Amino acid sequence: MGPTLLLTGANGFVGFKVLLSALEKGYNVRAAVRSLSKSESLVQHPKIQVLKASDRLSFVEVPDITNQQAYEEAVKGVAYVIHLASPLPSPFLDPQTGIYEPNVKSVTSMLQAASQEPSLKKLIIASSVFANMPFPPNGDKITPESRLADVPGPFDSMIPAYSAGKIGALNATERFVKENNPSFEVVNVFPGFVFGPDDRALEADDLMASTNRIMLGVVTGQEAPGPMPAGACHVYDVAKLFVQALNDGAPKNIGATVSHVFNEAWDIVKENFPHAVRSGIFTQGSQETIPIDWDAHQTEVDFGFKFKTWSDMVVDVARQYLELLGKAKE
Repeated sequence: MGPTLLLTGANGFVGFKVLLSALEKGYNVRAAVRSLSKSESLVQHPKIQVLKASDRLSFVEVPDITNQQAYEEAVKGVAYVIHLASPLPSPFLDPQTGIYEPNVKSVTSMLQAASQEPSLKKLIIASSVFANMPFPPNGDKITPESRLADVPGPFDSMIPAYSAGKIGALNATERFVKENNPSFEVVNVFPGFVFGPDDRALEADDLMASTNRIMLGVVTGQEAPGPMPAGACHVYDVAKLFVQALNDGAPKNIGATVSHVFNEAWDIVKENFPHAVRSGIFTQGSQETIPIDWDAHQTEVDFGFKFKTWSDMVVDVARQYLELLGKAKE
């Protein structure tokens, strides 16, 4: 039996792929869920069932990730933590209390719990390219080592709140490490917008429950209300990095993003799925892009693989969308 890994956010788009990857690698996974009732859907999911790994998957209830004692029971006896649980930008959340504050508090509560667990060897935190990218961008080159000062609130819109929350969480993490010199390693992973097949999805509409909805908007006739920053990464690449970061000697700051232009998704779909375009399944929408100079090339060097391209992401999502519609065969 492999070592025990605590995984938060296992119900999410990235988290579910990390869960599958960790089980495939032989880890015992303790998945933190907000309610144990949510565990049943994970256990019964076809992708979990096919792994025949139910004896290596357990669950712990963490109802409030902002509570400073939230993870004290969850971390007991684990060797590793991959901490993914945090809110994403959403127009349905209050920018201050629903996005900014939970992003900071979920990390500080995990650090607090981790500091009390002697078995812990490594804590890997899902940060974001927004954590070291000024918003709005100023054109400077950004790397995983770039840092920004905390951004004072309050916030009244989702992207500035999310950006400030990720900046605040990263700075709080580094203050914790400096002040406490913990016995475990702390690793920060900085993904861009994550796209790619959603292994949770059983119907086409399920793809809208992730950042894939931004890409699909471009090819299903949606007009986005405002521009979004560039920087994207395939979900399989991101999941691979989280699991490989558990290995000894992995870098402590890991970028995961490639440059892209959202509206180029339409030309990619036209080239690869012409029948679906002619039949009207795919129609042209628009999502304007703010260029960002975020350089994650060192990650490719450190881990020995090339990131999948924006074209790869678009083709994979469009193909899954058609498959789930039952119209993939052209």
